[in-house]
Amino acid sequence: MKKVIIPLVALIVMAVSCNQERTVDKINADLAKTKKEITSLTAKQTALEAELAVKQPVKEEKVTKVVVETVKKINFTDYIESNGMVEAVKAASISPEMGGKIASIPVKVGQQVRKGQLLMVLDSKVMESGLVELQKGLEMVVTTYNKQKELWDQGVGSEMQYLQIKNSKESLESKMATIKSQLELTKIYAPFDGRVEKIAMKVGELASPGRGIVDVVNLSSLYVNTEVSEAFMQTVNKGDTVSIEFPNLPGVVKTIPISYKGDVINPQSRTFSVRVEIPNTAQEIKPNMLANMKIRVINLPNAVVVPTALIRQDVEGSYVFSVQGSTERKAHKVYLKTGSSDGSMTVVEGGLIGGEMIISQGYNHVKEGSLVTWN
Repeated sequence: MKKVIIPLVALIVMAVSCNQERTVDKINADLAKTKKEITSLTAKQTALEAELAVKQPVKEEKVTKVVVETVKKINFTDYIESNGMVEAVKAASISPEMGGKIASIPVKVGQQVRKGQLLMVLDSKVMESGLVELQKGLEMVVTTYNKQKELWDQGVGSEMQYLQIKNSKESLESKMATIKSQLELTKIYAPFDGRVEKIAMKVGELASPGRGIVDVVNLSSLYVNTEVSEAFMQTVNKGDTVSIEFPNLPGVVKTIPISYKGDVINPQSRTFSVRVEIPNTAQEIKPNMLANMKIRVINLPNAVVVPTALIRQDVEGSYVFSVQGSTERKAHKVYLKTGSSDGSMTVVEGGLIGGEMIISQGYNHVKEGSLVTWN
């Protein structure tokens, strides 16, 4: 049996011939029929949806209970922390200006002393004996000088004799003044009011210049030196408030101004020096104690702040969830431009102006547009 192959062109001609046989009236009739069918189907769809709505109620959207708080404006301050060691403004390890055997130490460790009070005496017997001999020799020379001067004033005697005896007199007077000065150096006095903290030598031992023997410290005025990063060179200034705590003195907090700020950056540590002088009337703070300092570096009056823990992050940036009120209790993302932070609070520079209500608890259970409720 032979297969009949109809050329593609012939098929196209046949299809065109069939289409040409459809009249306008027939097409309009088919169109009207189709519209009627569509209308019928639409009505049927509406009826079915209504029947379904009756038998299957719409599921209610979940409402999340949250806690809200009002965005506040406060005077925001931020601090940096630094450590240092307490030192006394007046503290000295006192040594004699000349060597000698210690003759007496008329003070004891722990004793309060006044400025100018005698602390130590060196043996001065040899110098005192020499001073007595010089005094006797000077008396004789002075007598001779007076007689020679009377004669010289009357034009009797030679000028050379007069000048020789005068020179002898002045030389002995100079030696006596030197020995008296040295005798004064055998007595060591307190340079300021304070307390004797240490006595390093005993009576009879040889003292020498530069070797501290009696340590005196005044506890009424102390100071702490610390180093601050050069990043805060423009924000930390003399007179700024500093809060100081002492790990070994719980409850003792001093709030005082910076008394000194260095102008030179340490090239190794990239820091500059800051000193704070501490009044110590009660004398509970002791030299060499550790001190923790909080130095204010930011002070923003009337700043808009939110708790740092409430700030969330997504691809668009930082945000918090805000709620509007009783008419539409929905959670909405409010994107923020954040500024300084002290860890617990963050300054908001854009996005909030203060007075808005934000979700403070339950924010992990909501998303944009979630229904919420609060008391």
